[in-house]
Amino acid sequence: MMEQKIILLAVDCDFTNMIYHALKESYSNIEVIIEEPVSKGKLIKGRIRKLGLFKVLGQLVFQVGVYPFLKRKSDARIKAILYKAGMSSEPIPPGIVEKIGSANDNKSIDRIKDKAPDLIIINGTRILSKEFVKTFQGKIMNIHAGITPAYRGVHGAYWALVNNDLENCGTTVHFVDSGIDTGSILVQGKVKVEKDDNFATYPYLQFVQGINLLQSSIQKFFEGNLKIIQATSDKSALWYHPTFIEYFYYWKTKKVK
Repeated sequence: MMEQKIILLAVDCDFTNMIYHALKESYSNIEVIIEEPVSKGKLIKGRIRKLGLFKVLGQLVFQVGVYPFLKRKSDARIKAILYKAGMSSEPIPPGIVEKIGSANDNKSIDRIKDKAPDLIIINGTRILSKEFVKTFQGKIMNIHAGITPAYRGVHGAYWALVNNDLENCGTTVHFVDSGIDTGSILVQGKVKVEKDDNFATYPYLQFVQGINLLQSSIQKFFEGNLKIIQATSDKSALWYHPTFIEYFYYWKTKKVK
């Protein structure tokens, strides 16, 4: 029986590396395509149009001035999370990585189509176009670091903790449509946060959980018995990066780091 072909379409980051190393164990012919990120200038302009200048400036101060400190401080905890899970964030061997501009370009779509993937796993890409989704309908999965639809967008665990919403502090594996984390839900799981965890470590907990859920979903997909499940909550919200003021306010008032 011919081995199923999986393409990992993603950005270059620890979580992409974790997904690759975990899937490589079962799917040795997995191919990796790394998408060039949206330019920072374009990204910032888009955020300003949507959220306003003051909000975006506060987010940038947090991302540039606070997050790197948290990440360095959390290095030992992140390593412990990965070690306990038996996972690796080591870089993907460069020889197997193919790079593209935007996944939504016709040229990129054609290149992926020529590879005839049975399944595409995405991570961190720009929002996929209707054309991309239509071309690979029902063959695109994503790990979302949040429980959808209540925590779409980014930093789902952090915002769930801020809201004292422990039932929705977790991870979702879903099919991908052209919306923002609005695809059909395949499986969800909660994560347990410990006292040493913070904004920088929550996503590692979520991706460890999410990768385990993804592996199960992929197996069911290829066996033909994968089922869509209903959301556990009717509320739907899109979340963004916190500003530095929000972060320190919630740390002080709600003890969420």
